[in-house]
Amino acid sequence: MQKFLIGALLLLGSWTQAVRAEVALSDGSELLGKWKLESVAPGINKPKIAEDRTWEFRPDGVIVTSGYNRILKNNDRYEWKYQLTDGKIVAEDPGRPGKPIDYVIYEKSGNSMILKGGIEGFYFFTKQ
Repeated sequence: MQKFLIGALLLLGSWTQAVRAEVALSDGSELLGKWKLESVAPGINKPKIAEDRTWEFRPDGVIVTSGYNRILKNNDRYEWKYQLTDGKIVAEDPGRPGKPIDYVIYEKSGNSMILKGGIEGFYFFTKQ
């Protein structure tokens, strides 16, 4: 019985982490500005991959990303449109027009933010 209870508690702990309440945006004001993308990861507890990029959320509904692109192995700059829909960030995919990418704010506190979604899974930012 004790093993069952311990197993159930471990399972419940994993489940509560998996259904963590995401931060729904009511407006984009706290998102606006430049954010330093420090790393990405396929899962919240997976090893992080270092990044050196800046994402700027502009009030005109445009995201500007710039910096070193580790996949293309050079510096680049992209602009694409985004909007807030049901508290989520819905952005155009600059590489695949007509295919939106959804992001939710997984966690936000002070000058740090974690986005969940997109191609990489989790995006770890600090406000610039």
